Amino acid sequence: MVLADFEEGLDNGSGAPGRLMRITGARDVGKTVMLAEFRRIAEKRGWQTISETASDGMAQRLVDKLQPRKGNFSFSFEPSISVMNVGGSLGGVHYEKNRMPLTLRETMSLRLDELEKHGNGLLVTMDEAQAATRADMVAIATAVQHLTSEDRNLAFVFAGLPSMSSKWLNDNVMTFLRRAQPERLSDVDLAEVSHALADTFQETGMILEGEPLRIATQATAGYPFMIQLVGYHIWRIIARNHKHDTAITVSVEDAEAGVQDALSHLGDTVHGPELDGLSPIDKTYLLAMAQDDGPSSTSTVAERMGRT
Repeated sequence: MVLADFEEGLDNGSGAPGRLMRITGARDVGKTVMLAEFRRIAEKRGWQTISETASDGMAQRLVDKLQPRKGNFSFSFEPSISVMNVGGSLGGVHYEKNRMPLTLRETMSLRLDELEKHGNGLLVTMDEAQAATRADMVAIATAVQHLTSEDRNLAFVFAGLPSMSSKWLNDNVMTFLRRAQPERLSDVDLAEVSHALADTFQETGMILEGEPLRIATQATAGYPFMIQLVGYHIWRIIARNHKHDTAITVSVEDAEAGVQDALSHLGDTVHGPELDGLSPIDKTYLLAMAQDDGPSSTSTVAERMGRT
């Protein structure tokens, strides 16, 4: 549905909702993959695409990427001074001239001038938007707002953690971004996970069905990154233990071993780094919650922690 909305936005022209979109979701839920797919769709239509991951100096990097000859201009909000010499050393005239650096809006406009001659457009994608500086976000939002109001062939998609919405959409200078079509990526339905795992294994000459398929599917909990991990580690075990077999059926033991390897990898790459940044009180709270298989009540957690 998200990809269809984006394609429709490109086809329907300037001002279409799908051309201004914000993607939110938890870490490793597929936001970066979604942005890559947007770029593939746009490039297939002949558009130029530029991708950036938010960090200090992002607006300047966009300017550099958009310029035909890198280094001719610089991005700044302040005017610069250049000294000119006319007439040689004898009787020469010296004067100062104010020169405004090329802004992001101007750079994008000039690039669109060339692209639109051939019926093409420009797509800019930004990942990890919650990490952007306010100056960069203001520059980008302002440029996109003005170019959109001029009906330019432009699309802008930014993605990040759910916290980015409260951080940027409530900024008075960037109210334009509230118009961005919201798309929240969440867990994949388990029925779809089951079909995807079975089909993928079948394509590699392996049979994953019945109880092994149920074990693999349930272990993912619909989390996109975990789907990748479970599928890979089960396949890895099969490839290692049955590499000389011609017809391979995944066993319960294979599925359980693959799931354990996937959980270990998930802990090392996702849970570990998150826990490292928590305070001792945060960790104590989580340990109290972890005693429950489902949702925890606040009063029960408080009792376990010995707090009111």
